[in-house]
Amino acid sequence: MGGRWSSLRTAVNWVNGSTLAGLVVAALGGATRERGPDGVFVAGGYRLPVPAQPCFTVGSVVVTRRPAGWLLDPRRAELFAHEVRHVGQYALLGPLFLPAYLLACGWSYTLTGSYGCRNVFERRAGLSAGGYRELPLRPWAVRVHTTFTRRPPR
Repeated sequence: MGGRWSSLRTAVNWVNGSTLAGLVVAALGGATRERGPDGVFVAGGYRLPVPAQPCFTVGSVVVTRRPAGWLLDPRRAELFAHEVRHVGQYALLGPLFLPAYLLACGWSYTLTGSYGCRNVFERRAGLSAGGYRELPLRPWAVRVHTTFTRRPPR
């Protein structure tokens, strides 16, 4: 990790306000924050019921219901890396990330019944590393996909 991208990502997330928002969310949820690697904060002990996920990211703040050390443990390096990819997504989209993410959740749920498996942000962050699994498309979505991907007759 490290390098220019993480420094730039950290600076951009401060400027776009998303890290400040993440620190506020963590504080409202009763989480205690700790500095993680590469400018990322890990806020552990989050107690609010929403969102339901065990970990989520706002700006350069990764929030978890467990203690911060749990997420920073090397045995969860893949999960932490998944959340850090979301930090980069916040840097690219700024305040537009959350509405875009919610739209992607709706799209995924419509297609599969899961908020994550067809969510472009979760897929780009590493689906299985984030605890998501592939699910089949709903039957109607398969029919639509088949209709639009058939090759025209020659």
